[in-house]
Amino acid sequence: MVQVPLDPENFDKVNYIIKAWARPCQAPWYIYIEALKPALLTAFITLATFGWDDVARGYFRPRGLGRRTGKRKSRGRARGLRGIPELGDLVGKNLPGAAEIKGEKWSNLGKTLWRIDSLTQLGLFFWLVADVTEDLAFNFTSVLYETVWCQASTLGRFSYRRDDYLTVPGNRWWRVSYDVQDYEFPMPNWTVTQGFSGGSGAIVGATMSIKPRFADDEATHLSIRIVDLPGLTVFAETGPGETKPGGLMDIPVSGSVPRGTFFAVEVFHDAAFALIGNGFVTGMQEEDT
Repeated sequence: MVQVPLDPENFDKVNYIIKAWARPCQAPWYIYIEALKPALLTAFITLATFGWDDVARGYFRPRGLGRRTGKRKSRGRARGLRGIPELGDLVGKNLPGAAEIKGEKWSNLGKTLWRIDSLTQLGLFFWLVADVTEDLAFNFTSVLYETVWCQASTLGRFSYRRDDYLTVPGNRWWRVSYDVQDYEFPMPNWTVTQGFSGGSGAIVGATMSIKPRFADDEATHLSIRIVDLPGLTVFAETGPGETKPGGLMDIPVSGSVPRGTFFAVEVFHDAAFALIGNGFVTGMQEEDT
């Protein structure tokens, strides 16, 4: 795992970002959003903060400081650069009396000094944007790679899901299938109805949902378990749990599967038939101790 540098300089931040993103991190999309929120807030506060010198410049800067040139493209570029909004400048030039101050005439030397100041402030603004962008990337990456998903990203793992429902008979254990791959970095691995724990063993978790197949045939209990193949050993089991009114229920299970073991996920319900689906199975390699 890449370690977050303590008291980092600019190059330390850049190197950390490159090293971190060179490694895969298959976190859910909402983890990225949550990790980005504090970094965006810090960047916004930095860009929105201004000092009294910015207000003073906006208040006293005279009109008509554009460079005199016959090249239209150059004037267009200058207008584009001057169009970058600066909060302190906007506050200053809208203060009472600013219009009268800006209308006063300045000597050529004074105008030249104002132009030099404007170019200097523009350069500092772009430097600030680059610095804020670097900090944004560093803060986002350091928070993201502190999550469990990214800390364990060097370990083998998989995630599969089932989006639809299957009709499953009741009063017996039934092996369920997960056929849509989210990601897989063996070992462990998964193939539709069974998985393999690999040489280090795996932590496996799974969920399934149930709903009635027929209106007058609702399951009242549901169980789920992780077993070896051919089903002689139960590694983890949840249930029987009582279904909600209408025969609806979501049920999870998780447990440790020993190394070198084929395993499957099975469900049990007490209706004649029920619809089983809309669930997922995940596995992650156990760390060697």
